Amino acid sequence: MPARAFPLRRATLALLPLYPALAIGGALTHRAALSLAALLLLVTLWLLPRLLAGSVRPWIGWGTAVLLACASAWLGLADRLLDAVPPGILAGLALWFGATLRAGREPRVARFIRVLEGEAQLARPGVARYARGVTVFWTVLLALQALILAALWLRGLFDATDLPRWALAYQHVGGYLLIPLAFTLEYAFRRWHLRHVQHPGLHAQALQMMRHWPQLLHDTHRHR
Repeated sequence: MPARAFPLRRATLALLPLYPALAIGGALTHRAALSLAALLLLVTLWLLPRLLAGSVRPWIGWGTAVLLACASAWLGLADRLLDAVPPGILAGLALWFGATLRAGREPRVARFIRVLEGEAQLARPGVARYARGVTVFWTVLLALQALILAALWLRGLFDATDLPRWALAYQHVGGYLLIPLAFTLEYAFRRWHLRHVQHPGLHAQALQMMRHWPQLLHDTHRHR
């Protein structure tokens, strides 16, 4: 692992919460500049490792994204473009989790446990079964959330009437809060349900994920 890889991932994760903050601020204040900043921050963090590596293609992609974002702001479409980002991300994450539920594949959460906590932890009674269940949970939750936000986005895009206040609140605020809330509740349930197993704290777990993130992204382990 390059010496700067871990600090770079740590800085990226530290800056990532600015995205929903800017996005929510742009939606609530109707300031296109905040929505534009949220979009550019997300694209920059996504491409940052490749940008720092000096590759030409990522810089072209980043420059294209900047031009598209500026054009959307000039056309008054920055908010619409920003609202389309969460459904796309959530749909991709749902596929990322769900694809590992096929026969012969290791469920995504099981891989997390094996990489972060070791084979012995995954072999403890009930852990592998729970890991598969949590993988199903995240697949379904992320897919439903993507569908709901996509439906709200399409309604706002093609329907002349404004969305109800509760729908706007969920689209611009509640949708961002659901994932961390679900993660916190799942973690609390896991501590109770698997109380015979020692669990790392949330801070330690986050540090481990940053250290081993490349291993978590690739499906190199399959059931035999």
